[in-house]
Amino acid sequence: MSSHSSILCVANWPSDVGYAWWLMESYWVKISELYQASYTTIIAYPQINTVPAEIANSDIELVNFDFRATTISRVIENINFIKKHNVKVIYLSDYGAADITYALYRLAGVEKIIVHDHTPGLRTKPKGLKKFLKLCIVNMPLIKVDAAFGATDYVKRRLQDVSCVAPSRCYSIQNGIDFSPNQLIREPHPLSAKLPKDKKIIVTASRANKYKGIEFALDVVAELVNRRGLDNFVYLFCGDGPDLAHFKEYAKQRGIESYCYFPGRVEKVQQLFKNCHIAFHPSNGEVGYSLAILEYMASELPVVVPDNPSVCLATRDKQSGQVYKDKDKERAAEALALYLEDEQMRVTHGKVGKSDVIEKYTLTSTHTALENAFLNVVRR
Repeated sequence: MSSHSSILCVANWPSDVGYAWWLMESYWVKISELYQASYTTIIAYPQINTVPAEIANSDIELVNFDFRATTISRVIENINFIKKHNVKVIYLSDYGAADITYALYRLAGVEKIIVHDHTPGLRTKPKGLKKFLKLCIVNMPLIKVDAAFGATDYVKRRLQDVSCVAPSRCYSIQNGIDFSPNQLIREPHPLSAKLPKDKKIIVTASRANKYKGIEFALDVVAELVNRRGLDNFVYLFCGDGPDLAHFKEYAKQRGIESYCYFPGRVEKVQQLFKNCHIAFHPSNGEVGYSLAILEYMASELPVVVPDNPSVCLATRDKQSGQVYKDKDKERAAEALALYLEDEQMRVTHGKVGKSDVIEKYTLTSTHTALENAFLNVVRR
């Protein structure tokens, strides 16, 4: 058993999936720096492959250990791990706000349990007896978390209204992106040569999953071509996933394959945004907004999004983008057509979006919020 206290950061993904989780990994590094004098910071990965450079260059201790409590034997293994490493703080991603296993972990020596919610989408608020029971469970000693972090203000409100976590235990750690000079100086992206120079590029960057609304986006492209007669654009979808082949076939069925480009997964995708003109993010649910939306805005792309509050909260309608009624193809096509036809509006809204990101959504501000929240919960 270790004599030095530890903070355990639990990863739900292998170490080489930083493409999607780089922000969370930056949080772990920040925690390590914040508590280096009093705690050893450990990351438990279910599988260690290539380790992100930022983590490899930190003082974090990496352990190949799957912390998911899926069986009784797994829970026992977790308890033994906690005792072996003298874990005093557990920092979890996308776990519940209350769980019977938390009581067992506390009996093994854990003093603080924090969950960070990045899960997307709208939820239904509980009412009546269901709300009463939820309030009792989520605020019960030992099984409740000491703090719940939301990836945006929207998620923080959802933790309070839907999960029924006490407001005093909820914190907003706004998603943010890196605006350091090293991130802003970029070479041309290899794919940029494949994009037509005489067309406007409408871009979506997301997982190739039907939940992301890509079928709807293709319907809107068909609306622009077939009903509005526009041919001065290409729709670029950057991302891979289970439904990518289906989206390609769907574009063929709609007769718009010549207007669409599906390169699959694109590394350093924000670098490619410099060669794009408009961002279209028709997702059915995010956490208030996605990191991709912030990256569009940072690249001076006006953003077209649905009025779904789990998607549109970073976009100011008719200022940094256009917000259309959710699932309304005609309104979405109208919003895109405005930017295809009005160059001055497109440029102006793009500049406003970049200004908004610099003011509200930088990595520096999100790290500051994380530090303040942690210090409120865990003393140094």
